Amino acid sequence: MNCKIVGYEFKTLEVTLAPGETFYAERGSIVYVDEALQRDVEFNNGNNSRGLGSIIGGVVKSALSGESILIIRFYNPTNTEKKMVLSGSCCSLVPIKLQSENLICRRGHYVASTSKVQLNINLNLQGILGGIGFFQKVEGNATIFLDSNGSAIEKSLANGEIIEVDENHIVALIGFQTSQIQAGWSFGNVLRGEGLSLMKLIGPGIVLLSPLPIIYNKN
Repeated sequence: MNCKIVGYEFKTLEVTLAPGETFYAERGSIVYVDEALQRDVEFNNGNNSRGLGSIIGGVVKSALSGESILIIRFYNPTNTEKKMVLSGSCCSLVPIKLQSENLICRRGHYVASTSKVQLNINLNLQGILGGIGFFQKVEGNATIFLDSNGSAIEKSLANGEIIEVDENHIVALIGFQTSQIQAGWSFGNVLRGEGLSLMKLIGPGIVLLSPLPIIYNKN
């Protein structure tokens, strides 16, 4: 499998699948695919059960996370390499190699991954008060691709190091526990045009930030 981000102002994800390889992507992300690639629709979050309770639960969870209840599984059944090109809702994509780390991203930011991952809702009072509202935890072992409004800024925090962040610029938080996310209430923030609260992040961990605010909502 070969995954390559291409483009300048607006970037897309070019994926080449060898025979027998699979890839997963959010619905609506296709720019083009080779006709021979097999495309199957599966239930998101690793749950393919068709029981009514599971379906209803999946619908609610997906609605809260901003992701679709369904996900596309691409499979190459041929004897030659096949290609597809995908895109997100913003102008750029951020690749993150996930190997059992704790990854939190903004709702609706997941675009694609090299294998199936779990997208789980995390409701946390500190996060809500901090301005992040509903966010999602991504679990699995895969390279995932997230939406970003421009090339992401990476900030690595040492143990106990603190920064304040505008939630609208956050792409992902890597290695953070929810206890490391706090509200930074200040009337001075309003006077400075930053809103009532900035999000306070306490290291250790890695923060990926979009240079431009991301204020859209996926349908």
